[in-house]
Amino acid sequence: MSSVGLDITRAQHESLDSTDALASVWSLAVQEAVESGKTVSWGGRGRGRGGRDLSRKTFQPLDITVEDVCLEYMNDTSLSGLGKGGSKVLLDNAYLKLLPGRVYTLVGRNGVGKSTLMKRIAACKIPGFPPHISSLLVQQEVFGHDELTPIDILLRNQETIMKQSKESNKFSISQLEEEMDALDLDADDYQESMEAICNKIAELEESEDAENDGLTERAHEALQFFGVPESMFHKPTSQLSGGIRKKVSLASALMSRPQLLLLDEPTCHIDIGGILQLRKLIADCAQSNATIVLTSHDVDLMNDVATDTIHFDEKQHVLSYYSGNYRCFLKYRNERLAHQMKQAGALEKQRSAMVSTIDNLKKKSARSDSRQAKKKINKTIKSKTKKLERHGVEKNELGHRRTAQSDGGIRKGAINGLPAEQRNMSHKKLLKAAEINIGPVPDKAVQFDFEPVNCTWGDEPLVSVMDVGHSFDEGGDKGADFIFDCVDLSVREGTRTVILGENGSGKTSLLRIISGELSPTVGSVHFASGVTVAHFHQHSVDELMYDYEDGRNDVVTALTLLSERYPAKTEQDVRGMLTRFGLSPKQADTNVRFLSGGERCRLCMADLMLQSPHLLVIDELSNHLDVESVDALIYGLGRYNGTVVMASHDAHLIRSVGGDAFVLFGGSLQRVEGGIDEYLKVFNQKYNR
Repeated sequence: MSSVGLDITRAQHESLDSTDALASVWSLAVQEAVESGKTVSWGGRGRGRGGRDLSRKTFQPLDITVEDVCLEYMNDTSLSGLGKGGSKVLLDNAYLKLLPGRVYTLVGRNGVGKSTLMKRIAACKIPGFPPHISSLLVQQEVFGHDELTPIDILLRNQETIMKQSKESNKFSISQLEEEMDALDLDADDYQESMEAICNKIAELEESEDAENDGLTERAHEALQFFGVPESMFHKPTSQLSGGIRKKVSLASALMSRPQLLLLDEPTCHIDIGGILQLRKLIADCAQSNATIVLTSHDVDLMNDVATDTIHFDEKQHVLSYYSGNYRCFLKYRNERLAHQMKQAGALEKQRSAMVSTIDNLKKKSARSDSRQAKKKINKTIKSKTKKLERHGVEKNELGHRRTAQSDGGIRKGAINGLPAEQRNMSHKKLLKAAEINIGPVPDKAVQFDFEPVNCTWGDEPLVSVMDVGHSFDEGGDKGADFIFDCVDLSVREGTRTVILGENGSGKTSLLRIISGELSPTVGSVHFASGVTVAHFHQHSVDELMYDYEDGRNDVVTALTLLSERYPAKTEQDVRGMLTRFGLSPKQADTNVRFLSGGERCRLCMADLMLQSPHLLVIDELSNHLDVESVDALIYGLGRYNGTVVMASHDAHLIRSVGGDAFVLFGGSLQRVEGGIDEYLKVFNQKYNR
């Protein structure tokens, strides 16, 4: 299944390359510069060698500033499969700015291109990106390899980073030498400046030697830091769980210490202990003056570690920058929306007064007997009508004449910002037309709208787990190595149950037993008569993609995939279910290869809900969702009258969904009376000793 994921990534890169001729030119320029030992140049003054200010005396080697960043999937039927073309613009002349020592959280809806941008940066496919900056991407999904062990992966990544660091140091030393040559011999601080530059050069040369010391020992320490068992150090990564593979990838970042660390959903699959260690890694990298770019659905993580927020604007196709964490970004956005509402209200009040004046003049003209008076009144009406059409763009905030070109377009709520047939709209409709979202209900682009179920079981448990134990050893006797034993759990109708635990504690196995997909080694599981169980597990997306991509040459869309799986359902039924889970008609007709991780998760949820389940078993659904989608999921589960059993490490999600919390610890299932916050308190004490 991992090969399918790699094929999809390769297809996405090829599609992006087809629409960006500069990307291939840039890659060639970088390659020629490395082979010749020269420095690659790009653009004109201030943009040469991959960034601004490099032609000036104030050299900042770790600053990343790239203009005119464009990302677009090619206009090809392979996107839609219907001959309609499927060109999708992600970024259009965007400005990328990343400074050292900062932690940026990249926010935006699923499918806007957050992961794509990170992959393009890591693949050196952004024209003008500083080639001397060493970077490492921790991907959302870490695929396993049959030939590579965790130690092999850490040493391989370290070798890559060392090559990049060598080029970076060479570049930095050459810039420092230029600064040295430019020093004024007669200046009072000449000696002091010369010593400072020499010390910097010496530090860079010494850092190269330090990176080669005790690599294997450092790899062991990095893996132990993230809690990877020593017994797994030399196992092929294809045999490791998703959580362990993600920890291996994070351990590689800890060992390599790149100048730019790209974290794409780093909390996916890892347990609470791993998340706490991740926070330490981010803090340590920021303190060492590295740049960190983070995408995550974990609100607590973004609020605690981020210093800046980058908004991936799907409508303008640009990157917008905000100082502060995600909480500050939301506060600013809400204040801006409130200002737009106030502005639209004021515009409507003024417009109503102008319309009333024009109506009165029309009545006056109709009553007038004088031809000359009528002509004068009609001239006034024409003048005021023209003013009404311009209303909303006369003055900007500074009191100057406002123009659409210089002041960011027509103001929200302006009468001339609407088609002629909409210019008599009410304030409420005007706000909607101006695309101002003021309601707490998630819109259809991110919604999770679960169909209600019929309640028929009353007090009878839907699932009863009695004295269950499970082992992966064949034979299944009491002498086997059980991952858990003597587990009892009763799942009643309409309840919410959360299973907590560290990676490897058996959460996934227990959920598979509850869903009926796995038989326990010992004990029994009883299901209520007629109950239907749907299970979303961590590899549901991979399996769905594998089943319908393997060996097929035709284009598979979300609509065709579900129509084949449920032939009794009409196209309208399938489209309706996809819409319930935030997939628009355009996304329904899009090749599944070009859907984002979050969009594929929505596809899987639509697939499960077409089974009309009474019990939903969910294993780490939020891993691929953006923050707004997680909030929409919380809203949807709050309105859902069905029964839910889930495993998650997202504290915000668990806290909001509520219900009973249990933890698998030491091979047994224990109730957590204080919920997720009590669980977090215990882990903080454990990792901060």
